[in-house]
Amino acid sequence: MRWLWLQKTEPDRPWAAFQIQVHPAVKAFFRVAIVLEVGNGKNTIFWTDRWLHGQSLDQLVPTLFGSVNNKARKRTVYVALTEMKWVQDIRGATTVPVLIEFFKLWDLLSDLTLQPEVNDAHIWQFSSSGVYSAKSAYGFFLLGLCSLGLGKESARAGHQANASSSCG
Repeated sequence: MRWLWLQKTEPDRPWAAFQIQVHPAVKAFFRVAIVLEVGNGKNTIFWTDRWLHGQSLDQLVPTLFGSVNNKARKRTVYVALTEMKWVQDIRGATTVPVLIEFFKLWDLLSDLTLQPEVNDAHIWQFSSSGVYSAKSAYGFFLLGLCSLGLGKESARAGHQANASSSCG
């Protein structure tokens, strides 16, 4: 979890480009735990980060998202909004549901203005200050594992007692 946080909040560091294997459950939890406030849009992924009204575009406009190719799904807000590149990301059949979601997104983006001098802010939802802490991540992650019935089996060998006691 910490590695994902550091990659997101410090993308200019040389190690941020390392491809570290992370369990899909950890990635899913991280995605739910982080909300972004867009400033310049250079460190927020347009289609999949939770930046527009606390939701990601794949949640807000899922049919339209299905028409976006995989390469374009990695576009930043800055690049997507520059010269309306997000419109060029849409491929495939333009069905009525796709068009409806297209216009919905168009309306949502119509009042949006990027702030070139302000960096994007990453907010960790599971602390009162909005700042990531390993303790808050570990505790909430264990709760998630317990709710999935994965507590003892998913914990590392050195933490099985903690996982077991956390799951009751």
